[in-house]
Amino acid sequence: MKKFNIGWGLTNLCNMNCKFCYSKETREKSKDISIEDWKNFVNENYEQIDSINYGTGENAILDDFFYFIEYVREKYPNITQSVTTNGYISKRVLENPRFMDIFMKAIDEVDISLDFEDKDKHCDFRGQPKAYDWAIQTLEILQKTNKKITIVFVGFEDTMNKKNIDGLFQIAKKYNALLRLNIYRPVSEKEEINERFKLSYKTLNDTLKYINKKYKIIALSDALIGNLYTNDTNIKENTGIGSIRILPNGNICPSTYLISEKYSNKYNIKDEKILSKIFFEAFENAEIPKECENCIIKDKCKGGVYDRRILWYGTLNERDPYCPTRYKDEIPDTKFDIEKHGRISVHDDYLPTLFFKN
Repeated sequence: MKKFNIGWGLTNLCNMNCKFCYSKETREKSKDISIEDWKNFVNENYEQIDSINYGTGENAILDDFFYFIEYVREKYPNITQSVTTNGYISKRVLENPRFMDIFMKAIDEVDISLDFEDKDKHCDFRGQPKAYDWAIQTLEILQKTNKKITIVFVGFEDTMNKKNIDGLFQIAKKYNALLRLNIYRPVSEKEEINERFKLSYKTLNDTLKYINKKYKIIALSDALIGNLYTNDTNIKENTGIGSIRILPNGNICPSTYLISEKYSNKYNIKDEKILSKIFFEAFENAEIPKECENCIIKDKCKGGVYDRRILWYGTLNERDPYCPTRYKDEIPDTKFDIEKHGRISVHDDYLPTLFFKN
């Protein structure tokens, strides 16, 4: 029986106004469904659920978020549960001992968004004056537990400079957290925003080499980058295959970033035993682009990350925007030393992302 790693945004609500947000425009057009719908979905499909990561909006705003994760933990303890938070969850659990108890019991891993080591820059970027303090407060709470902790930051030109990278590593070290990089995707309907936040090929590769030299790379869960810089034959695309997303209205889409109506109008969690019916044909049967025919890693990389190719070029017939051959570069002979031992996070093999530590 096929199992899925699910990213789930339970609510459209968010208390920040991030300049790069990948979900704001879609969230504002849809309505939340109820906790009873969430429960019914899990009850019908639990055998096919490996993990759930609650993200997209700020789920901790909802009281029902806490009641739902408690329900899943008590009834289906084998389902791994994690949450990606802007840090607001710390405020909720400190103000409500019942929520603190549920949070500690039900959540296995916490992913805290922190893009800048500088407080003012992070708060300005997130459009919330308390963003930095909430993130640090969440790290302080978790430091006293045995939960897995990751700090996730968006990769674009402003966050990928050495000063910011060093600062984020210092914070991660202090709180015994992994550092996780999500490369910005051009998802906005406004082209000027996309152009502002697009990460260049040179900056990405220079930063990865810097991190490899000064820190430790744990995992490169990215079909292109992982196969460029490691000899691991198990790094593959899972978008829309073993990894799916649920939007607050219950619609199911193949990727965190492919959430427009084009990709989310086929399946909904209210449909009976829906996980047994999901088949995103474009991803299941994706062909290797013709441009890749003579590439030595084409059978491993297969053209690179699906959602990047679609969001940059509108088609899977194009190779990844970070493929070296686009820039007349060679496939690197020297590989990074990777310290991965098993599945290190729910985000590993759940979406294209990169993990580091001190």
